[in-house]
Amino acid sequence: MKNIVLVFILALLMVGCKEEYAFDAEFTTPTVLNSPASVVIDVASPTNVILSWEGGAAAQGYVTYEILFDKAGGDFSAPIYRSFSDLGVSPTFTLTHSTLNTIARKAGIGTSSTGNVIWTVTASKGGEVKSSGLSKEISVTRGAGIDYTGTTLYLYGTATENNGAGGQEMRRAADGVFIAYTKAAVNGNYYFKSSTTDSEPFICYADETGKIIEGSGSYSVNANAEGEVYRVTVDLNTQKMTIDKMINLKAIWGATFDVIGNLSYQGNGIFKADNCTIKFIMKSRPETNPPSWLGWIEERYYFIATINGVERCFGRRDGVSAERPLGTETPAFYELEEFAWSQWDHLWKMKATLDLTKCTITVNTDKDGLMIHEFSNVVPL
Repeated sequence: MKNIVLVFILALLMVGCKEEYAFDAEFTTPTVLNSPASVVIDVASPTNVILSWEGGAAAQGYVTYEILFDKAGGDFSAPIYRSFSDLGVSPTFTLTHSTLNTIARKAGIGTSSTGNVIWTVTASKGGEVKSSGLSKEISVTRGAGIDYTGTTLYLYGTATENNGAGGQEMRRAADGVFIAYTKAAVNGNYYFKSSTTDSEPFICYADETGKIIEGSGSYSVNANAEGEVYRVTVDLNTQKMTIDKMINLKAIWGATFDVIGNLSYQGNGIFKADNCTIKFIMKSRPETNPPSWLGWIEERYYFIATINGVERCFGRRDGVSAERPLGTETPAFYELEEFAWSQWDHLWKMKATLDLTKCTITVNTDKDGLMIHEFSNVVPL
């Protein structure tokens, strides 16, 4: 009898545990969408457009939201723009005027024109995606300005490293944003074309304030010294060009700030340092200047560039804690992005096979659309 009672009690406990820890994957979608009825776009405006929604929740945990935009009359089967909500789970989406301008352009709304775009929200959890079945329309008025939607732009002018002999391809960093690194002559000019071969390319230039204007013209460049390296950025969304002077670029160890290699500009957006000595930092190698606190092998590194007189970090763009690469990484693993310099942020680890070698370190500011760094010509010390 005692055994029967014990088995019954255990069965009750097991049922209770199952009920207490059962995971409920059910979730609901938004029931109300909120957005302004109309927006007059000012690409320089610091005030954002806020989209929000009500309803939508999970029985347990969180729901992930994605916002889709389409042309008026569209069904969102081929959205012109999509993005996750703020933090991915917030019932809001913060939209800059610049981004809304890009969405309006993709919807076929021309400059100095008014048209409509529509948006909706989907909810997902555990791999299941549900449409809210709702849409909201926004009347959008675009200002006068640039209406070029192409994916290529070339830097021309006598202040470029080829003295205007041919266009230098600019890297497309984002929709409407193009970047090129180039050497500047003592004096010269810049202007831009969409193609080096088309008989009627899109042409634009910057006026003396840096505002991009469609048509023929040029921006005057007065270099301080021949052969200075400039970074030229064209943002057609904000109609702005900026020019930054790049004094140097160096690879350094994160733990000691010691220089691994000083990279010099080679032309065509490429920086390089040859015969760089690679010795991982450790206590048993006093020549590597190990810090007093070091109790492990230290191989973390990043790049420091002096831009407009300020040291900036060219580091790992995803901000994930550095791990040692295995050799199977895609080129995007080595992509560089610019940050304020903080000692332990945006570092990479070197491959184990680089220890006790000499090599060439290269930064290519436009390789297949990415700004990446590479190690080559590796030989043992």
